[in-house]
Amino acid sequence: MLSAEGFGAIRFGMTLEQAQQAAGSKAALPEPFDPGCSMVRFPTLPKLRFMVENNVVTRADAEPGIENAVGVPFGATLTQIRASQPAAEVTPHKYDEHGQYVTFPSAGGRSAIILEVTGSKVTKMRAGLQPAVAYVETCG
Repeated sequence: MLSAEGFGAIRFGMTLEQAQQAAGSKAALPEPFDPGCSMVRFPTLPKLRFMVENNVVTRADAEPGIENAVGVPFGATLTQIRASQPAAEVTPHKYDEHGQYVTFPSAGGRSAIILEVTGSKVTKMRAGLQPAVAYVETCG
């Protein structure tokens, strides 16, 4: 389950090596690999991409089929989210004038789960440490 702290044994703030041990597989690195910021995948977790910045796992982007700690699935509407999670922070989408970001910050505000609503439904989901989780674009 994706939470503001991580996914399963992979915790945000781990080194890439620690995350590989937790995932039970070596990360598939993009070509070219930018040590400053790259998106990697683990063969054991095919529906997730992890952001690695300066050898630290800072974020995960999820595909449909991944559940999250706030209980809001892909395809949920903003109305459904507001009904089940009234404290969620809703802000305008950077690129879609009809879209929104729905943010669920951790208790200390160090991390968050962010859902993107486009076409009136949740279409993207990510979690991680601030500020990486708030980046609209990934790093490659």
